[in-house]
Amino acid sequence: MKISESPDFLESIANHPRVFPHVSMAGQTHLTLQSSWDACVGIEFDTGGWIFHQLMMGYYEVHTLFLPKSKGVVEKAREALHYMFTATDALEIVTKVPADLPHALALAKAGGFTERFTVNGAWKRDTGVVDVHYLGLTLDEWARSNPELIARGDAFHAQLGEAKDHEDDPTHDAYAGLGIACWEAGQPEKGVWLYNRWALFAGYRTLEYQDGAVEFDGIRLSLKNGELNVETH
Repeated sequence: MKISESPDFLESIANHPRVFPHVSMAGQTHLTLQSSWDACVGIEFDTGGWIFHQLMMGYYEVHTLFLPKSKGVVEKAREALHYMFTATDALEIVTKVPADLPHALALAKAGGFTERFTVNGAWKRDTGVVDVHYLGLTLDEWARSNPELIARGDAFHAQLGEAKDHEDDPTHDAYAGLGIACWEAGQPEKGVWLYNRWALFAGYRTLEYQDGAVEFDGIRLSLKNGELNVETH
């Protein structure tokens, strides 16, 4: 998987004869991504990928494009979501799925998306109109149910040893893991902000990120060689 440098590859997938009939609307003969590309993040693999189109700050619509018989799509989709929620400003991702694409709906739900509403006849195909499911996934929904983040937070708390000042709490693990993941992805301010946003509501202490580090109770957290470094002093 890699971040797209241009829309060319994903545009070629969208216009592939096995893909185009499913992602196009009535009257369209070719799909182009160039005009909106500056507002997009593209993530691609050898037979497809995703376009995350920023609708407004922190709010993205994702478009899924891959060739038939692509392998490992569910796992690759999870990797793409991890990147968006930890390495960009994304706070919520939404998507539209025509009702005649049950495999696309299943993929969205496997990634944690839930249906918000359905609009009848919203997708016009050359063969007639199709209902459209509108789905969404917030960063909080993604983080709280993410076993990787929970495990990362639990490992961090184990590193603290006796300095840990609260009982085991899987939700706390999730948000600690989220903060660390954002930090390691180059978004330390986002990671601390997300943790503090949750901590204020949950009744935990907040943290301050300053001069590349977080310090509390004799603990100093910083990034070393791209990974979180925990020091006691």
